Amino acid sequence: YDMKKLITNVALAVGVAGVVGLAGTAAYAATTATSELSQTINAGVLSTDIRDTGDSVVTNPTFAMNATTASTSAQTTTGTFGANDKRIAVDNPGGANNGWTLTLNATTPGTGKWTSGSNTYQYNGNATTGQLTVNPAAGTLTSMIGASTGITLGSQAAFSGTSPVTLISATAGSDDVWRGYVTGVGLSQAIPAGQAAGTYTLPMTQTVAAI
Repeated sequence: YDMKKLITNVALAVGVAGVVGLAGTAAYAATTATSELSQTINAGVLSTDIRDTGDSVVTNPTFAMNATTASTSAQTTTGTFGANDKRIAVDNPGGANNGWTLTLNATTPGTGKWTSGSNTYQYNGNATTGQLTVNPAAGTLTSMIGASTGITLGSQAAFSGTSPVTLISATAGSDDVWRGYVTGVGLSQAIPAGQAAGTYTLPMTQTVAAI
């Protein structure tokens, strides 16, 4: 048998096998690969605060009514709820997609009173016994995140019984993610005749709630 032919055939066989092996490997190689990232953004919590110009929460804020003088006649004093450095803020990071309301009431609705020592008068009575009127419409609404569409200031209303006063209303059509504040809400308090002199305070609570 021709040894040269045998060697040649073996060499050819190995060469062909090598080519086939290389071709097979190349068929399964990839220079790209696809994937997909997943990110979940959960809805936040609807909240309200009183914040300063640096967007920090104001601790124990006070809104002073205009001073007046004790009188034997009934009188009225005015004031403002919400200032540039004490903003009445609402933050809705998707926590209320069908709308929300911001209301104001005495911290103890119905039974709360203006108090100075042992002297008191009402916030929810009448022109004779004392009554506080709130005018949100006199204020200014500012949107920081989202549009103001569907978000409106409440109408002027006086406190009566245990009912709160609505400061801001947001409809279902308003932006689901919204942040903003109101300043300059008007206040007017009827003071009874013969009310003793003193520095009177009335604790108030603002509440935001989803519709």
